[in-house]
Amino acid sequence: MIQYLEFSDLDDHLLKQYRSAINKAFPKVILHSQVIKDYWDKLEKYFPHTQLFIVDEYRNLIGFMNAIPIYYDLPLTELPDEGWDWLVKKGIEDFENKITPNSLGGLQIVVIKEYQGQGYSKLLISRGKHAKENLGFKNFIIPIRPILKHTYPEMKMEDYIDLKEHDKIFDPWIRTHVDSGAQVIKVCENSMNVTGDVHFWEQLLHKKITESGSYEIKGALNLVSIDIENNYGEYEEENIWIHYG
Repeated sequence: MIQYLEFSDLDDHLLKQYRSAINKAFPKVILHSQVIKDYWDKLEKYFPHTQLFIVDEYRNLIGFMNAIPIYYDLPLTELPDEGWDWLVKKGIEDFENKITPNSLGGLQIVVIKEYQGQGYSKLLISRGKHAKENLGFKNFIIPIRPILKHTYPEMKMEDYIDLKEHDKIFDPWIRTHVDSGAQVIKVCENSMNVTGDVHFWEQLLHKKITESGSYEIKGALNLVSIDIENNYGEYEEENIWIHYG
């Protein structure tokens, strides 16, 4: 028997599992996002009702979806290239400026490893769709992070979307959303952005960087661009905007 909870329902035991699951689900480069550092606490404080959790009968975490209400009134084709980063900042700033939201933005869905492959990701997608309906919103938009793209870091996302295997969409996460009724809108080319000096990137790459160029980093969807002369590196992660009507 499973239970559905919101962020305000979490006890210390579940909160610890939740934090641990986030750290395990994403590569270290993502966890260095300045947007996460600046805004994530506010997300949980302002919108506990759109942080959706599934737990088992022993109150062990199965999975969760983080989502954020925003106001958006432009065509979906004009959703910004800044994708995930924009979505977080827009939701927080709308709330602080008392702008009434009309859309729900999905930020991430995580299923604990031992529960993967049992349909819980689709269940969380369904919970997000129900939340959008219950809030009376017109859109449910998500800048998704395809789960196998990191194995093709040099490939542009617009080409990756078209990959097929046995006449099916190659990436399981894109396929799951499409099978759940999502419409693919477009690629957001700088959805998650992380910058730092050369030393910062050396620590993440676990090696000395001696020349400018593009470098592959574990778990990243795209290559990191390093400029030795200016002591600067930048990671621009491509995601894919999708929409549930």
